[in-house]
Formats: sequence, C-alpha cells, structure tokens
Amino acid sequence: MKIALSGYYGFDNAGDEALLSAITSTIKKLEPAASFVVLSGYPGKTARLHGLRAVNRINPWSVSRELRSSDLLISGGGSLFQDVTGPRSLPYYISIVALALLLKKPVIFYAQGVGPINRRFSKFLMRRIANRVDMITLRDEDSVRVLQQIGVTHPPVRVTADPVFSLEPKDNDYEAMGQLLRKYCPGPGQVVGVSVRQWTALEGYQRKLAQVLDGLVREGYQVLFIPMDYPADLEESRRIVALMEEPAALIDSYLTSHQHVALISNFQLMIGMRLHALIFSASQEVLFMGISYDPKIDSFLRQFGEKPLTGDAGEMAAQVRSLLADTGMQDKIRRKARELRTRAEETAHLALALCRSRDLN
Repeated sequence: MKIALSGYYGFDNAGDEALLSAITSTIKKLEPAASFVVLSGYPGKTARLHGLRAVNRINPWSVSRELRSSDLLISGGGSLFQDVTGPRSLPYYISIVALALLLKKPVIFYAQGVGPINRRFSKFLMRRIANRVDMITLRDEDSVRVLQQIGVTHPPVRVTADPVFSLEPKDNDYEAMGQLLRKYCPGPGQVVGVSVRQWTALEGYQRKLAQVLDGLVREGYQVLFIPMDYPADLEESRRIVALMEEPAALIDSYLTSHQHVALISNFQLMIGMRLHALIFSASQEVLFMGISYDPKIDSFLRQFGEKPLTGDAGEMAAQVRSLLADTGMQDKIRRKARELRTRAEETAHLALALCRSRDLN
C-alpha cells in the first residue's frame, strides 16, 4: 500500500512537519505495510528529517509518476485550502487533488482546516474539485461551515481532530529538551513560552504583549520565545524581546516537531499565535492562551472554552492571571485533549478503510 501526501512539507514549519510525522506514524502503527511518498518543497530535507521518500512538489513529472503508482492521496492536514496567504496556495493544492482524481486515485482531505476562502476563483475551484473527492475529514466545525457556504455538498463531511494530537515524542526528546530548557532558563520560576509571527493586521500588539510578559517576569515567571517557523519567526520574537523591560530568552536554533512538543511539556503556560504552539500545549496538558490572527485560532480556542487575548495590556494581563488561577482548567484541557487524540487516530482508520475498499472494488 503506497500513500502519497500533499501538504506544506519541507519548509521548516514546526506545525506542518508535526502533521507529516503524526499522519505517517499513526497510519504506520495501524498498517505496518504502508509506504509513503511526500510531495515536498525540499525533498532531501524531508527524507533526512522523517526517513520518508520525497519528491519535488512542483516537478509535474515526478508528481504525476508518484500519484500514478499510489493507492491513495492524502491532502493535508493543516490549512491548505485558504487564500489569505496569497492567491497561488489554494490553486496549487487543489490541482494536486485534481490530478489524483484524473488518474482515478482515491483522495481524502485529512483533518484539514478550511478557510478563509475569499476569492471567487478559489471558491469555484473548491466547488468543482472538492465535491468529487472520496472522503472529507475536517479538524473543526468552522471548516464545515466554510465548505457549506461555498457549495461543497459531497461527500459527507466527518469532523475529527488535528493529527498532531496523536504525536508522541520519544524519551530522548524529553531528556534533550529538559537539558535545553535548563540552558535557556537556568533560574528559579516556572516558564511561560511565547510563539509569535509577523502579521500586519495585528500591528501594535507587540508592545502590549511585552508589557504583559514584563508583569509575569516580575511575578517570578521566566519567559522563553520559541520560533515555530524557523527562522521566519525570529525577527518578530526579537522585536518583542527588545520592547520588554525585563529579561527574556529566545531559542535561536531549529527544533524538530517532536522536540517542540517535548519542550513545551515543561511550561506552565504557552502564549501563542501559531496554531500548533497551542495544539502542542493542549496535547501535553499545558495551559495556553491564543493571540488570534486567523479564524483557525478562535475555532481552536472555542473547543476549550477560551477566548483570544484582546484589549489593552491591562485586560490581557487580567486574562492571563485568571487562567493561571483557574485550578480546574488543566483538568479540562486534559479531558478535551484525550478526546481529540482519539478523534485524530480515527482519521487514520478512515483513510486506511478508504484505501482498502478501493482495493476490493
């Protein structure tokens, strides 16, 4: 059984690399005979990091050859079908799906987050192609509504969960990240992690967040910035560190997705803009708060009964203190994370069932 995977792979984004690792490891656990080929931006890097075969995702001959010899195309996870990051992203990913369908290969949208989709052409492509795939699984109800609004009515949609909830770091990842944490945060005090990214529409939040973090340091916490998209997030992290009056640490090196998860397991709190910084935290039963730059952040926070950090620095600080003082929140995160982990594994069962059913026909 050969499975092709299409996603934002090979670009050093911790969330997307975690998705690739989680999807393949979960399927492999259920079907040891499964093999994979990844459509990657940097095939050599993907092969080294994940131990998987990979081909250049923009080489039409390689992509066609691999799809032709595959038994299933997995599109996702992540937020592939959206057009807020540019006009070319959605057409690229949906074209891979269209090619697989042309080659009569089964296709599953694998626990994807869909939207926002604003351009008329993007909506047309989604209606035209998504209605022809074999199975659609999504990570949240908001994505279901986006597909309904643009006219995707077939096949029936199943809401599961982000695949990363099934990601399991190894013991040596936890050990190595414990040592790394002691290097960056050697003093006393619990650690607050911060994951930020540049986003023009939120300009001005940096100073307010810096003031909130200063307050936490004065209360005895240590602050550690983690660039989830390395090195793209370094500049924004440094900008906020420079605005702070109190000391903060910044990890200036690449970490694998497993290492990110293991590192975050040591935190008392994560304040994140990157969705997978929040998902990593929830999976490790760590308190988290989100700064929303995209509807996917709001959607994830709602699953845990949370709202994004908003308002002036005083209001944001009050939200953080309220969460830290909520003795029942960690139990709530633990229960919800276990539910989402089960649903994440369900997606792998559905993908394999689709592949096997096509083999029987």
